[in-house]
Amino acid sequence: MKTNLKYLAVLFATTIISAQQKNTAEKIFINGNIITVDAKNSTAQAVAVSKGKILAVGTNATIEKLKDKNTIVVDLKGKTVVPGFIDGHSHFMGLSRSTTVNVGSPPMGDVKNIADLVNRIQDFQKKNNVAPGEWIDAYGYDQDQLEEKRHPNKEDLDAAFPNNPVTITNINGHMSVSNSYALKLSGIDATTANPPGGAIERKKGTNEPTGLLQENASRLLKRPAKPAPTLDEQIKGLKEQQLFYASNGITTAQDGYSSYESVELLHKAAERNELFIDIEALPGYPTLEKVLKNPDFKFGVLKNHLKLAGTKMIADGSPQGKTAFFSKSYLVEVPGCNHDECTGFANITQELFNDLVIKAFQNNVRPFVHCNGDATIDMYLKAIENANKTLNTNSNDRRPVTIHSQFVRPDQLDDYKKLGIIAAFFSNHAFFWGDVHVRNLGADRANFLSPLKTAIKKGVVATNHTDYPVTPLNQLFLLWTSVERKSRSGQVIGPDERLTPIEGLRAITINGAYEYFEENSKGSIETGKLADLVVLSDDLTKIDPSKIKDITVLETIKEGKTVFKK
Repeated sequence: MKTNLKYLAVLFATTIISAQQKNTAEKIFINGNIITVDAKNSTAQAVAVSKGKILAVGTNATIEKLKDKNTIVVDLKGKTVVPGFIDGHSHFMGLSRSTTVNVGSPPMGDVKNIADLVNRIQDFQKKNNVAPGEWIDAYGYDQDQLEEKRHPNKEDLDAAFPNNPVTITNINGHMSVSNSYALKLSGIDATTANPPGGAIERKKGTNEPTGLLQENASRLLKRPAKPAPTLDEQIKGLKEQQLFYASNGITTAQDGYSSYESVELLHKAAERNELFIDIEALPGYPTLEKVLKNPDFKFGVLKNHLKLAGTKMIADGSPQGKTAFFSKSYLVEVPGCNHDECTGFANITQELFNDLVIKAFQNNVRPFVHCNGDATIDMYLKAIENANKTLNTNSNDRRPVTIHSQFVRPDQLDDYKKLGIIAAFFSNHAFFWGDVHVRNLGADRANFLSPLKTAIKKGVVATNHTDYPVTPLNQLFLLWTSVERKSRSGQVIGPDERLTPIEGLRAITINGAYEYFEENSKGSIETGKLADLVVLSDDLTKIDPSKIKDITVLETIKEGKTVFKK
C-alpha cells in the first residue's frame, strides 16, 4: 500500500510539472499598450507566447506567472502593440524595384513634369549601361500630377531614346505609353485594331497611335525574352520583398494576380522553408486551368507560409484613368471615346463573366474580381447570382471578394450582404485621386468612394488595401486615409465615410483575416491565435488623427519571431 501511495505521489507531482511546463511561456511581452482587436477591442498590458502562438493575454501580474528561468522577457516600456497587418490586396510579386525606373510623382517619387520623367529614365539608362536595343521599363507616372496634366506620348520619349524601346506604365497599372521604337518592334501602327477590352489612343483625326495603350491593348507589346534568373537569385529577391513587407508591419501579404511562374517559384520557396511571412497567392484567371491540373498546387491550404487563396479576374480598369466601367458617364473628355456617353468599358462580357464564376465555384476556388465602376459590379453580382442558381449553391459559404469596389452603390452593398461578398476597399484613393474623382465623376460619386463606414453599418465585411505598387505599402498611411479621407488639396472626400482609428485598424487586421478564411487563427491578439504582432511608435487611438500617417513600425513579429526590427 505504501508503495502504491508513493507511486501515486510521484505520478501526481510529474503531472503537475508537465502541466506547468505546458503552460510556460517561451517569451512574454510586458508593460505594453496592447490593442487586441478582439470582439470588444480590449486592451492589455502583456502577452505570453509559446510555440508560435499566443498562450495568454492580460495584466503584467497574470502573464508573469507563466514565465520560468528559460522564458525571454521583453519589456515594451509602454509601446503600443497591435495584431500583424493583413494585406487586403497588393501585388507581392508585381514590381522589381531593381529593374524598373520609378517615375512616380510625390509621394511615390519626385517626378513633377514630363522632362523630369525623361531625365529619370536617362539616368537609369546611364547608371545601368543599358545597351542599344534593350527594352527599358518605367513605372508610376500619373498624368494628373504632372505639370502638363496629360499623358506623355511617343514623341516625348523618341528624341531621348532613339535606340531603345521604352515603355512607361501608369501608376494605376491599367495603361502604358511606349515610344516609336517599342511600337514598331511590336507591330503596332495605324492599321492595328483595338483588341477586345482595350484601346489604342489615336492622334485626333487619324489612326496613328499616340503611344498610349489602354487596358488589354498593353498586351500587344512584344517584348523579347530575357534570360531567367537562377532559383537562388529569385529566392534572394523573395527574401528582400518579404522583409520590405515586414518593415511595414505586414505578416500576411497578397500576390494579387500571380502568373504560373510566380506560383511555381512561391511553391519552391515554401518547400525550401524560405518564406517567413504568409503569402496569399491569387493565380490570374488565364492560368487557373494550368494551376488546377498540377497536383502539387492545392487551393485553400496554408502550408509553409503559402496559400493559393483563390483566382484573380480583372473586369474593368481605372477610374482615374477613365477606363473603369460606370452606369453613368464621366463628366470630362475620355481618351478614345468620340460620343456623348463615355462610361468606360468592361474588360469581359457578361457571358464570359458568368462562365468564370461558375468555373471557380465548380472547382471550389474563390473568385477575387477587380471591379472599380458600379456597372462592372452589377456584372459581378449577376454572375454570382447566376452561379448560385445554376449550381444550386450558396455564395455566402464561399466569400467572393470584390477587389477595390471603388464606386459601389448603396443598393449594391445590400447585395453584398445578401450574397456574402467581401468588399476589399482602397481608401488611399481619397488622398491620391480624390480631387481627380470629384472632377471626373462629380462630388456625389466621389464622396462615396470606398464607403467603409456604410459597409460597416450594413453588416458587410470590408477590408482595406494599398494595391502596392499603385500606392505606398505603408499601412499606417492607409489607416490614416480611412480615418481622415483627405485629398492632396486637403479636401475631405466623403466625410460620412470616415472611420474611427479602431475601425480602420480592424479593416487591416481581423477583417483581413476573414477575407482569407483565417479569422480563427490570426487578425487579433487572443489566446490560441498565431503570435503575429506589430510594435508601433505611437498609440493610433490616442494620437491626433492627422498624425496617424506618421506612426512608424518599430518591430514586426511573425509567430513569435522577430522578422523586422528598426
